[in-house]
Amino acid sequence: MPAPIQPQADVPPFERGLWNRVWFIALLCLVFAATDWELVPLVVFPFVFIFPVMLAAWNRGLWLAAACAGLLSLTRVAHQFAFDLSPITAEEVASTLIRFFVLALVAALTTLLGRQTRQLRQRVRALEGMLPICSFCKCIRDDQGDWVQLERYIAGHSEAQFTHSLCPGCAKEHYGDYLPPSKD
Repeated sequence: MPAPIQPQADVPPFERGLWNRVWFIALLCLVFAATDWELVPLVVFPFVFIFPVMLAAWNRGLWLAAACAGLLSLTRVAHQFAFDLSPITAEEVASTLIRFFVLALVAALTTLLGRQTRQLRQRVRALEGMLPICSFCKCIRDDQGDWVQLERYIAGHSEAQFTHSLCPGCAKEHYGDYLPPSKD
């Protein structure tokens, strides 16, 4: 289970406050289930069920989203079982299974997207902001207060790799005596 996300300026509103609490997501699922319970005569796919399932998947992972998908998918069958004397038909069972698998697929994709978005946000934070850099040797002070080479710092905080070379100006300034004369 992912840890609750700390509020930050770049975190979207649906990852903060009540939206990120398990009890609130469960309550939201129950409200939608009760609403569907009252709308049983209408035969429509309850597209509003996608909202609590996606919210649970984004903030809390697949386990809570799958539980919400199961609860929300079973509301109509549970209503008929509790209040209707007629037996449950194969069509109703198939509809419940289709509803569950669609919601479970949405939950799985949303969980993956949420995880990737949080990882990307962490990577962006690692290389943004003000970096204390020495004006002479270009070393950067890291989070522990140690001074490390610019190349090593960037390589440690990204997937960048470095090769070294000389620009024409530095080559002329430092090795001008060893270079062939320029054609200008």
